[in-house]
Amino acid sequence: MMVNFICEAQNTDSTFNKKMAFKSATLSIKDPVSNIKFGGYFRFFGYIRDLPTMYPLDIPSYYYGVYPQQTTISVGTGYREPMMLLSIGGTAKKNITFGTDLMLNSAYDGNFENSSISLNLGTNFYSTLVSDFGKFKVHAGGISWYRQSKLTVWAEEGYLRYSLFERAPYDPLNKNAVDRYKKYYEQGAIDQDLRFGNVAFQGITFSGNSFPWWFTDGVAFQGILGKTQNNIANIVSPGKDDYCFGLRLNKTNQKKDSYALNYFSSKTATDSTSYIKREYDISTFEFNLNIKKLNLFGEIGFGSYQSSTFERTYGEAIVVNLSTPKEYTLLPIQIQYARIAPEAVNVNSSFTNTSVSELVQTTVIEEGGEPTIMTGFGGPVSSLGYLANNREGLSFNTELEINDFTVSGGFGFYSELSRINSVLSYNHISTGLFLSRISYFSTGYGPYGHLNSYYRGVYENVPITDSTLIDSIGAPLFDKFFCSSDLHLKYKTKLFGKDLYLFSLSNYNTAQDFLSILPTISKDAFIKQLNHQFDVCYALAPKVSIVLKHAYERVVASDKTELDRYDPFPAPNIPGREDLGVVGYEPTFKARNQYGQILGLGLDIMIGEGAFLFLRHSQFSFKDKNFIETNIKGSETTIELKINF
Repeated sequence: MMVNFICEAQNTDSTFNKKMAFKSATLSIKDPVSNIKFGGYFRFFGYIRDLPTMYPLDIPSYYYGVYPQQTTISVGTGYREPMMLLSIGGTAKKNITFGTDLMLNSAYDGNFENSSISLNLGTNFYSTLVSDFGKFKVHAGGISWYRQSKLTVWAEEGYLRYSLFERAPYDPLNKNAVDRYKKYYEQGAIDQDLRFGNVAFQGITFSGNSFPWWFTDGVAFQGILGKTQNNIANIVSPGKDDYCFGLRLNKTNQKKDSYALNYFSSKTATDSTSYIKREYDISTFEFNLNIKKLNLFGEIGFGSYQSSTFERTYGEAIVVNLSTPKEYTLLPIQIQYARIAPEAVNVNSSFTNTSVSELVQTTVIEEGGEPTIMTGFGGPVSSLGYLANNREGLSFNTELEINDFTVSGGFGFYSELSRINSVLSYNHISTGLFLSRISYFSTGYGPYGHLNSYYRGVYENVPITDSTLIDSIGAPLFDKFFCSSDLHLKYKTKLFGKDLYLFSLSNYNTAQDFLSILPTISKDAFIKQLNHQFDVCYALAPKVSIVLKHAYERVVASDKTELDRYDPFPAPNIPGREDLGVVGYEPTFKARNQYGQILGLGLDIMIGEGAFLFLRHSQFSFKDKNFIETNIKGSETTIELKINF
């Protein structure tokens, strides 16, 4: 009877039978595939690098064989930048969504293990709850990107003054070949992905707003609990008592004025018992006010640091910006005052740590005794707009537009608050990208161990060695003062009826032991650094743009700093073995005197909607006139194919 009944039912509705055949799951009215979305990009990056002039040192790298070789042909940059990134997102249930990224590394770098598909930022889960009590969001799982405030969680982006010739892997694509340069001319910024200005975070983020009570009108909160990249360290007990917590409560009124309370703390165990810890925190009050066309923005708070070698101490952190319209001051002016005490320590904020050396994390990757993943420690000779703790100062910025010509720039002067060390540091602004590719994430490489690389950049530490300025153990007997300045020029015109964009960016930064409002040209300055970058973009056609670049870098240090005193490649006492470096090397007993130059030519070609081809060729040179073994010269040709899908 049962068999007959089933046969009868199947015969009466053959269409239903076809749908149900070979299915053991329950019926789904909605197509489950419609809940899944895919996106991402494919990026092929290949290069040919030729270094006919190079210091005689073999550097093992991610690639097999001796590196740098005179000629290198490869795919991929050596950084963790996927060749293909596939983003998958979907809806699990109402108000609950998830997302994950799958990445494929370069399969052409000689290491076939890198060609496997793996997770990029982990799997992320999102949930949104709209209720009578407000709107709430929760995000948990893999890596996310977060910012809170300048002094708590923020990746500093400066005043967005940079060269457009070199593309970053995460730079998005535009609709036309010239749009990238057009937008930078018109707005002073280019499109960036969500990582720009944000800090990588893993854990739980939460937020809430739209509360129904009258006293909560305009009130919102956000927070995090988990790890930043500075919590995930190679300590004795990885992951144990290693976390951070952040919280922000803000209020915006009808006049668009806003007020916020911010808090951030980070704790890390530095021994296997979790008894010895390293921790820091900062609490701030933030405001953004508009008063008769004046804008007053600032953040004021206190921070502290404590470890097994530092007793907990507290220090102030103050950043205040006042912007005036041209109706009041002829030119729009932004004035910034900053004072960040050495006790205010936070390596997840927009300011650089210069007071606690144990927060300079290291990891051994390549050549060098103490490879680092963080920027320079000591007294950084920073570009305008970049702050550091243990420092107080003022800066001024302005912008002027005359028809198709735009001039922006400013200057700043700063002084250290406490004498902590006798070391200065500076970034190679123009040549840093080329130098960083010689040895990834390393410190102490180069013939004299001067170069220290981080992601797409290089810095140098410069000790003060004059015996009248330091004591017997190297502690400073002087005060450090810093000056920085920018001059940015933008111009648009027509050439044969096509758009032509010209960009000129100059930076001049100094460090000295005396107060100077403007960057000094005195020979008594410890370090004088000049950078000039000139970019040209010509819209040859809607789908083709020609780009040109010239960059020049000059660094001069005084004889009060480290001097050339020895041959870094002495002739070995082995019969038949030649001197590896300069034959008959004689120390100059002079300080750094560096030159860097780049000449570049490129094409941006749109080959289809969401598909671009970028070609670049550059001639590069970097040398030190006094540390003469530092002499690098060569060329690099790159091809980048990027397709969004």
